[in-house]
Parts: sequence; structure tokens; C-alpha cells
Amino acid sequence: MYIRFVVDELNEESNQRLGIFHAVRYMKDDNKFYDYELEQIEEIMNWFSKHLESPLDHLNKKKLKRSNVFISWFKISATRHIAKVRVLASHLENKGITVYQVMTEEPGKITYSDKYQIFAKPFNKF
Repeated sequence: MYIRFVVDELNEESNQRLGIFHAVRYMKDDNKFYDYELEQIEEIMNWFSKHLESPLDHLNKKKLKRSNVFISWFKISATRHIAKVRVLASHLENKGITVYQVMTEEPGKITYSDKYQIFAKPFNKF
């Protein structure tokens, strides 16, 4: 089982709902958070930088050229990572942004996998 956190905004490149990391980044860019919120968000984002590999570093460049539509999913067993994402979700929800948990057993063609996550080319719209 895999889990993904999304908002209602559509990512034009992938035609999928925007993932939580992008949503947080866009809200930060638009200065929507108070300083104390930003402090906690930055702490969480730094934690992810240390504890989650970037699938893009591992993908073959040819795969990236053929299709740029890849979606990241957490493995349901990545409980610590998911707990941190839920804190990010609470910051968005405090600003009126609804965050949805999407779960699936069929995320698409998996192109990368590690202990905590997968990167997949979706078969469906999530």
C-alpha cells in the first residue's frame, strides 16, 4: 500500500493533483506563513533532506526525457516520514488548504523504490 498527500490544485505538467511538498513550497514563495510557522516547516523540510533520497538522482536520464510524469508515494511502512508530512498538512490546512490522503496499491509503473518511497509513472489520475 502506498500513500500520497495532495491538494486540489492541478499540476499542469503532470495533470495530477499537486503534492504536498510543492504546495508548501508555493505557499512559502507567496509568503503565506508566519515566521514561527516557517521555522517549523524549514525544520521538517531539512529533516526530509537528510532522511529521504531524491528519486531523480537515481533515474536514468533517458527515462526522464521520455516522460516527465512521475509521482512520488510513501510506502505505508514509512510511519516517521508520514507523521512529518501530516505536520506539513496541518500548516496548509490552517491556511484553508484542504489536504487529501490518497492511498493505492497500484500507483503505476514503479521506476524507483527505496525503504520509504516509490516513484511511479501513473496509470490513473490521482
